[in-house]
Amino acid sequence: MSTIKYQLIPVDEGEPIETKSPQWIGKVCFLCTALFVIVFYCLSSVEDQLESSTQGYAATSGSHLEISLKTSTLNSRISSRLLDILQDPSTMSPWTEIIEPSPPIVEYPTESENEEEFPTEAQLEESTTLQVLSSLEQILTETTTKASYPLETASGEKYFVNSPKCQMRHPDPFASNIRKIYRKHHYIVCDRSPDMITVNFNDTTGTYRLHKNEDNSTCCYKRILRVGVRTMADHKYKLLPCEQFPQDFQVPTEVTSMITECRKSPHEKVSQTDAFSFVHPGKDSVPALGKRPSVLLWGIDSVSRMNFQLTMPLMYEYLNGQHWNELQGYNKMGDNTFPNLMALLTGFNKTYANERCRPSQVGGLDACPLVWKDFKAQGYTTAFAEDWSKFSTFDFMSRGFRSPPTDVYGRPMILALEKELRKTMIADMPFCMGRRSSGEYIYDLGVQFTRANRNRTFFGMFWTNTFSHNDFSMPSAMDARMVQYMRSLDKNGIMDNTIIIFFSDHGSRFGQLRKLDSGFLEERLPFFYMRVPRWIREKYPEFMQNLRANRNRLTSPYDIHATLKHILRLDTPAEQLPRPEGCPTCHSVFEEVDSSRNCSQAGIDEHWCGCDSFTELPSTDTRMGAMSTQLVEAINEFVAGKKGAEKCHHLRVGRVVSLQQRGNTNAYLLQLYAQPGNAFFEATVNWDPETQRISIRVPSISRLDYYSYQSKCTSVKETKKFCIC
Repeated sequence: MSTIKYQLIPVDEGEPIETKSPQWIGKVCFLCTALFVIVFYCLSSVEDQLESSTQGYAATSGSHLEISLKTSTLNSRISSRLLDILQDPSTMSPWTEIIEPSPPIVEYPTESENEEEFPTEAQLEESTTLQVLSSLEQILTETTTKASYPLETASGEKYFVNSPKCQMRHPDPFASNIRKIYRKHHYIVCDRSPDMITVNFNDTTGTYRLHKNEDNSTCCYKRILRVGVRTMADHKYKLLPCEQFPQDFQVPTEVTSMITECRKSPHEKVSQTDAFSFVHPGKDSVPALGKRPSVLLWGIDSVSRMNFQLTMPLMYEYLNGQHWNELQGYNKMGDNTFPNLMALLTGFNKTYANERCRPSQVGGLDACPLVWKDFKAQGYTTAFAEDWSKFSTFDFMSRGFRSPPTDVYGRPMILALEKELRKTMIADMPFCMGRRSSGEYIYDLGVQFTRANRNRTFFGMFWTNTFSHNDFSMPSAMDARMVQYMRSLDKNGIMDNTIIIFFSDHGSRFGQLRKLDSGFLEERLPFFYMRVPRWIREKYPEFMQNLRANRNRLTSPYDIHATLKHILRLDTPAEQLPRPEGCPTCHSVFEEVDSSRNCSQAGIDEHWCGCDSFTELPSTDTRMGAMSTQLVEAINEFVAGKKGAEKCHHLRVGRVVSLQQRGNTNAYLLQLYAQPGNAFFEATVNWDPETQRISIRVPSISRLDYYSYQSKCTSVKETKKFCIC
């Protein structure tokens, strides 16, 4: 038996800093020397490329870099490899000193009679000096290309997007007012006792065995089943009687999750309760028409691009030192998780998603055209798992799925673990369940799923809420662990043929961070990274060129839906690809996004648009009182019209915080407190100077303080943020 171990990741004790290692100086000198060599020997070809590249970058999506696209695939590959070298976290990261032990590895060891080493991209991409020089030529071409509007002005103002129709500011994630409220967390060990059971996975046979680590112990397992029907189909589970098993017991293929109980001797009380999931490799084989990539969506709820950099510096450095492409102008399109994930998974806006998918009705979501069905129809194996069952995307005040929506479905296990295991609540979130954190059960399942199906094409989505939703500082507790997960995927060879999307749905929607001046953008700009396998980078260099160009362009979840559709038909011309129903002007991010795009063209409503250019009005402005009164009246009318919200108080204006005008338009951003309950609202209102009235979409109003305990008396999902019981 052989055990695969992964490199431990250090965790920093100090707060994040922005400085880089002085070793950059050596790299810069190397670059300069190499560039002079290139200019001397390749001046004419470089000049041709520069001319073509500059014209292509400034053009719209219809005219791409004609000449640069004709360069060899070798240069395309080595260029990205060189970026790995230049941004190697081991030489750049200020967090390399080991301060405390890394979190324990929960990886399942591998047993195999004839162990075979699978080469990873890291092993396959060792560059020669000639290749490095070739890549430097391409870097010279790309870095000489400048956007028409700089991302940093002469005055020092920074932007994620800076175009004629969108100026998206780049707030400092390390600003003093943020650091003042930030509380760094370290990895939380839920149970320090030694494991009484180890799960061994055999890559050759695709089987799992349970190994008891104490000779005299006796252990049994309770199989977890999904047993709900009709309205409770997605809300019920069942545990079978505890069945004793012998040493190195082979887990039956019909068992997908279990709770185990171990005693150190037969007559003692239970010494350790644990839980495990199992993803068994599929036996059937679906022939593929040509090589196709797998897709893995790896998500964290409520983390903005800025907060990700602050709270997960190790992961941030890891992504910036690998083949990951960031979309810094990625803007949410709706309030909370449901509309943003539905836009990504279906291409629908919230109104049409509720109408078409009917989440409040039994079987409604089963008929919903979620994108994993498209992958399933093409022979992909599918998976979906999410923690925190009460507030999960498809089940919060909804019926959920009548039948399992994917081949691997994590909800029955989470339901059982939340009920049967000891829970530790942190920031009102069920952080620990038994011996592991809630999020680790989901991501461990993701690692299992990808490993068991690495020789097949798959589509998997693994989403967590329990270390991020209620406390913007909590993601720091999973920083080092997240890097381990990524390295596990790489070690297992998953990255060789998988497009991985690491992302969030929105930033912090309430709490201390949201109330700061940067809170407007904090809420609207979730982080988004994508990693594309090497063979796609080589075969479709124009995709990578466009993806890099889109780094600082305005994008939305609709574009990602279009990208997922594009992945299924990579050779299809752009004009023949389907467009999202909720945004016909949106398209795959493998196509270049128009630099002059506005929020409307990206399917983003005005209130959620991060292209902000506001002017704060004085408190003496006579419109402030009228707007605030009318806004609260609109909320009261909305709640009063909903059956099931009769116990909610009638609200009145408390204190107006601010009124800001968006550009030179009649759109205003209004913040106020309402009583009773001191509810903090933010709304975009359109003011009619003639009628002295506002127009407002009440469901789009933001609630900036924590309200779950104030709204328990209403059964209407849409009124939760407005109801004070």
